[in-house]
Order: sequence, then C-alpha cells, then structure tokens
Amino acid sequence: MITTLSLNRHRKARIWLGELPNLINPDYPFIERCLSGSASDLTHLQQGAIEMIIPSAGRALYGLLGGGFLPDRSGELVVKVAVSEKDELEMPESLASNFDTVYRGLPVEYADSVLSGIVDAGEILGSGLLLCNCAAHSPVGSSPRLFRQLALIWVRLIASQTESVSEEELTRLVSVG
Repeated sequence: MITTLSLNRHRKARIWLGELPNLINPDYPFIERCLSGSASDLTHLQQGAIEMIIPSAGRALYGLLGGGFLPDRSGELVVKVAVSEKDELEMPESLASNFDTVYRGLPVEYADSVLSGIVDAGEILGSGLLLCNCAAHSPVGSSPRLFRQLALIWVRLIASQTESVSEEELTRLVSVG
C-alpha cells in the first residue's frame, strides 16, 4: 500500500506499508547496534517507508527512510543501518524532484541520527532484526534532524501495521514525529 498525505504547513509525506520503494542496494555496508527488547507481539516480517518534504525558509527539507523488521524471541533487537559512501543514482520520481536533486542511499553522516531516532525501537517493536536498507537524500534539503524524525516515524509505522490503516491514522503517526 502506497499513500501520499498532504499535511499542514504545505508538508507532504508518502508512506509505503507492506512494501518498499525500489531503493535497496545490497552492496551497501551496514552500521550495526544491539538494543534490548522484549518478545515482540508482531509475528511476521513488517516493511514500510516514509518519504517527507517540508518547505522551510526558502528551501525544502527532504528525506526518505525505510526497511523491515523481522521479529523473534531473542530478547535483543539487532539494528542494521545501510549507509552509502558516495553519491548514488538520482531518484527523479521523489516528492522533492521539483526543488532539489535527490539521490538514493543514506550518507554515513546521517547514520547516527537514524540510530538516535530508533533508540526506543526495542520497547516499541520488541526483539528481532530491524533493517534500515532503503533511503534517499538531497544535498541541500536533508539534515540529521530530519533523518532522526523520519526514523521515529518509521518505527511507529512498522509497529502499527495492520491489513488496512486509515489515512487519518497515518496522518496522526506522521504528525507525532
């Protein structure tokens, strides 16, 4: 399911639930962290992504973050964040394509912000593997603060997945971050 939301203050978000945009590069290196986590209430692979554009003071803040969560009963949440070490291919069909050039991948300088944004993921998702392997950024519009916010939203989206999520519920989840 792919949904585009028009939010307040001219912000836009695109949400993928149960699928991911075609941005995964299996050759990316990973930064890995382990967090404690109780047994997960989720029973199968959950996938999702969030793309957001936020007009702000003459520029547009932009980012896309996603991946999957595979629950288990280990008592530990293993977090893997894929990072790109050089500029990747352009992504012309992004929400920011009218404002900025968007590239596939997560630059290594944003990885700590993503990890900071998912620090509570073990409590929210439980134990398992949280794989952040889907991202896009722009040289002008991306920032550590925005990727931290996207990580917070992404974890909540994965945790709330059901067969059908209303547009109102998605808007509430995106607005919390």
